[in-house]
Amino acid sequence: MDAAAENKPIEPKKRHYLTNCLYVVGFLDLFGVSIIIPLLSRHATSLGASPSLVGLIGSVYGGLQFVSGPIVGKLSDVIGRRRILLWCLVFSAVGYAIRGLSTNLIILVISRVISGIFKHSSSTAKAYLAEITPKAERPKVFGRFNAISSVGFIIGPVCGGYLAEDISGICKVAFITTSLFLINAAMVYFCLEEHDPGQLKHSASVDSFTADRFSFNYSEFVSSFRKIIRVGGDIFAVRFVMGFALLIYHSNFSLFLEKKFDSSPKMTGWIISFSTLMGVLASFLVGKVASMYSSLPGLLFHACILQTLTLVAMTFAPSVSLFLVGISCISVSNSVLRVCITDMSILRCKGEDTGALLGMSQSVMSMARMVSPFIAGVALEVSVSGPGVVASCCGIVGSILVPLLVMKNENIPTKKKEN
Repeated sequence: MDAAAENKPIEPKKRHYLTNCLYVVGFLDLFGVSIIIPLLSRHATSLGASPSLVGLIGSVYGGLQFVSGPIVGKLSDVIGRRRILLWCLVFSAVGYAIRGLSTNLIILVISRVISGIFKHSSSTAKAYLAEITPKAERPKVFGRFNAISSVGFIIGPVCGGYLAEDISGICKVAFITTSLFLINAAMVYFCLEEHDPGQLKHSASVDSFTADRFSFNYSEFVSSFRKIIRVGGDIFAVRFVMGFALLIYHSNFSLFLEKKFDSSPKMTGWIISFSTLMGVLASFLVGKVASMYSSLPGLLFHACILQTLTLVAMTFAPSVSLFLVGISCISVSNSVLRVCITDMSILRCKGEDTGALLGMSQSVMSMARMVSPFIAGVALEVSVSGPGVVASCCGIVGSILVPLLVMKNENIPTKKKEN
């Protein structure tokens, strides 16, 4: 094949077919993962793990994801997205199969190590999708991919909860998850084709779309920090503290529900699905909420206050129904908070250092994901309310930082003034 043929754009009909295949890949990926989520902590504790050890295992998984992500991303650049996607799906299936057959903690840790190294199927699928999609169509295509994948994460925990009601629940669910990943791998093998890595060059939008998972540049990390302090250190501090509060809250979530409400796998599955659904719905409310404010710092402050009060209320909620109300509130506050941080970063930087600020924030949050499961596990071992107390304290710190630093230094024109 000559160079002209290699660089020929993908035909619209063929691109449409590949895009739909990747939609299915994204759905099956998150559906398979979310089926087994209600059982992970319960299975670990049944093998003799304490809450802190459960958290430590989660931290090992997060650390391996952080380290292996850039390597998997670079390999997909060199040898092709399709091949790496196949490897990720097959080895993820192996990890989940071992998890279902694990009879002691050592085997369970081995399964988590395999998943931590190779569970980058969603990121690789996004990278493949980004490269075959024209720039003008990417927002629509990416939005559909995320929406379809989210549907899998909404219905998966419910299905997993129902399947896990009997004594052999973990084996049954792990077998189904393994089967889904193998089906996904077969679909990639037969339906997708490998593109020459040089055929579709990277663009800024492709890099920004995939940077949240595996485009971390270690050599630029320290130098970027200087830009962050100069441009938006106050915004970065609020983003980190409030994000870390939510990570503590989300870590070991199934184990927390079991200890606080004596939650069964079925009930845990419903609560996790409800939480995901509220997060999706909250994203549609952000624009309406933001339109009610003329000041972004003011909106950020109120979002931090709402998130903190909700964390306190959820920590001491006496019933599941009130806990679900808290989930709804925290979904709205988190969506608003993220939009505020992003908009303020863009307006503050005026495009000069926006990438450095957002990239540094994402990198540090990735490191926070490594330690938050262990911290949450230790706090849960002290008290069932421990993770909520730690998260609430972080929320209080973040709420204080907004008027103390952000509002004091903020000179961003409001949206109404701009209009």
